[in-house]
Amino acid sequence: MKNDAQEKMSKAFIMYSILMIGAFSFIFIEFADEVIEMELRSFDTPIMQYIHELRTPLLGLIMSGITSLGSVTGIMIGMSIALILLFINRKWWEGLFLIVAVAGSSLLNYYLKWMFKRDRPTFNPLITESGYSFPSGHSMVSFSFIGILAYLLTLMVKKKSLKVLIMALFFFIVFLIGFSRIYLGVHYPSDVIAGFAAGGAWLVICIVALKFKAKI
Repeated sequence: MKNDAQEKMSKAFIMYSILMIGAFSFIFIEFADEVIEMELRSFDTPIMQYIHELRTPLLGLIMSGITSLGSVTGIMIGMSIALILLFINRKWWEGLFLIVAVAGSSLLNYYLKWMFKRDRPTFNPLITESGYSFPSGHSMVSFSFIGILAYLLTLMVKKKSLKVLIMALFFFIVFLIGFSRIYLGVHYPSDVIAGFAAGGAWLVICIVALKFKAKI
């Protein structure tokens, strides 16, 4: 009976994983297609104008701090701390998949930016960024990094309420990082959403690989 239940759970996990990868991929492809056809102005402009109207000096400082969490430096510091804790607790495979999740999403983002070559917004940016805009690297890599951390943490706790809290914090932090990129004027909303979608698809792939590696 126990084996049957585990088999059903594995099949359900695979089904939900495929659906999530498909959903994330669909969202990314839809926005990518609009980028190619340059038909996102009507989507991006109203959102950017509304968010930029919220600007205040204090909020600008807060958003600058939040956006640093998704920077290369922020991700590297966070990953280093996480790897030290994982390796101290002999979580070798978890540490490896954390590296794969971050490195893979970073390389994929670099390739996607090079492929689409979308210029960054020029409408009153508060900070200066180089490189192409689509998809947002902060959004994509932070989704993968914080997402894999959240998943690993949910495996370590037993209370459902704590699992829900961890996932809620994951979505909240990632959302704030993406929001900060729009607020600071260095990404279009479509860049951020596409970054979340691409990062989400890669995250699910990494989680599936980690889950099945544990069974080998």
